[in-house]
Amino acid sequence: MSLISRGIVVISSAVLVLCSAVAVHGQEVQRISAHSALLEVVRRVPISTEVAGRIISVTPSDEGVLVKAGDEMIRLDDAVIQAEVKRAKVELDLQTEIEFAKVSLEVAKAEEQQKREANQRRPGAFNPSEIRQVELEVKKGDASLRKAVDDKLIQEADLQIKQAQLAQYTVKAPFDGLVTLVKVFPGQNVRPGEQVLELTDMSVLRAQVKVPASLRRMLFVGDQVEIRVGEAKPVEGVRQAPGRRPGGSLFDGEGVAGASGAGDPAEFAAAEVQVGDSEDSVFLGEIRFIDPVLDNISGTPMTKLSVFVPNRQDQYGRYLLYQGMPVTATVLAKARN
Repeated sequence: MSLISRGIVVISSAVLVLCSAVAVHGQEVQRISAHSALLEVVRRVPISTEVAGRIISVTPSDEGVLVKAGDEMIRLDDAVIQAEVKRAKVELDLQTEIEFAKVSLEVAKAEEQQKREANQRRPGAFNPSEIRQVELEVKKGDASLRKAVDDKLIQEADLQIKQAQLAQYTVKAPFDGLVTLVKVFPGQNVRPGEQVLELTDMSVLRAQVKVPASLRRMLFVGDQVEIRVGEAKPVEGVRQAPGRRPGGSLFDGEGVAGASGAGDPAEFAAAEVQVGDSEDSVFLGEIRFIDPVLDNISGTPMTKLSVFVPNRQDQYGRYLLYQGMPVTATVLAKARN
């Protein structure tokens, strides 16, 4: 028998190693029944804004709604920055300075040309000082044109900065996920980094699996693990408090998602776990990490495995695995020479 610690159900079962080889996908494996399996969410991300402001919309405003990557989730009042972007666009579109610089340069070049030609027809018509003066006017006109072009590049960069600042007033979903917490609502002011929502990735869950340390030599990163969903009854004498603590998410650390809430943790006896055989109750995960530190359960050294399990959805779009489900795990250790 084992406890749920902080909203995560741990299902213990007797250690069972089947020594007979079984073929899985054309390859022989040893089936190793885990001592315990603990299913948990891997990625829960607080969604916040990068800038301060007044919230115009929070979408969705209800918890338990699935969103797609790229969906708008938060919008702040952006009237001021919108006006600044509009002004920057107008300034960028103006060509007055460049056109004026071009005309001034053309006038200076024409005057220089006229005086040089006049000196060729009648030497001494314009003295060297006058010629140097028109040369300086040409250089000045060329510099003014280059400055006008450079100013246009700066205006373009300013517009890009304003547009980037404008983008900070809108927050989009970074991945497909389930909204598990809404803390702030339209009309409220927020500070930079203040959490507004919580988005939980339900596509992949992690199973913390424990097997006897004596079997460590048979385990390798990349081996598959069969996860089976079961049903369990609360252990007698353990109270389950319905509901949820105000302000807590659907995956509150002190409650089981969708089950016991933020009350006393539920506890399930291994003997009461009934493993399902339907297609929807069987999942295949993969060992991603083998903990180098052994765990001890009742004096028995255990090897801890971190198993990533791809989730699935039913015909209604609901995910089949969630944190706190009673599950059992069987490692499909590949036969190696």
